[in-house]
Amino acid sequence: YLAPVVHEIKVSRADLLGDLKKPSKRAAYLNMASECWYVLGTNAKGKPIGKASDVPDDCGVLILEDGAFNVARVAPHRRMETLPFYLWMALAKATACPREHEGLQGILGG
Repeated sequence: YLAPVVHEIKVSRADLLGDLKKPSKRAAYLNMASECWYVLGTNAKGKPIGKASDVPDDCGVLILEDGAFNVARVAPHRRMETLPFYLWMALAKATACPREHEGLQGILGG
C-alpha cells in the first residue's frame, strides 16, 4: 500500500518561519502522508537556517551540515489507514524528475 512521505524544503529562515505560521498547511501534509519532514538548508554563511526545536514535534527534521543532510529528529511514522482514491491515483501517476544517471537503471534490469 502507498505510504507517501512529504519533504517540506526550506531555503531561508524567513521561509521556515513563514511556513510555521501556517498550521493548516502542515495539517494538510499530515493528512496525506505517513511522515512529514522539514528539510532545512543553510544561510549565506553556511549555517543551518533552523534547528529541530524550531519545528513542531509531529514532523521530522533534516538539516544540511557540511554538505550532507543529518537527521536532527526522526519523523513519527503514522499508519495510513485510508487515503482518498483520487489522491492515491494522483500520486501513483506522478512522474519523478529524471536524474542525471537515470539511464544506468537499465543495467540493473538486464
